[in-house]
Amino acid sequence: DDDDDEIFVYMGGNQRVPGGVRQARIHESVKIVPARAFRYRRQLIYVEFHDDIEIIEKLAFFGCESLKGSIKLLGVKIIKDGA
Repeated sequence: DDDDDEIFVYMGGNQRVPGGVRQARIHESVKIVPARAFRYRRQLIYVEFHDDIEIIEKLAFFGCESLKGSIKLLGVKIIKDGA
């Protein structure tokens, strides 16, 4: 199924992340991943970060039980509780 290969591009702010997202990429313009941005996206298996992300807010990825693999957060300065 080609839909499984689609990568959702997260643009930040109040953008709603669809519930069935499996793969996501954080857009280069995003410096802060807001609180609860990806919360309970249980089908999410992969997120591509970039080196200019500075802050991952509280509970940003809480409940993403399928998220796996190595996560490189080279530019991140702050990761808040439960992120």
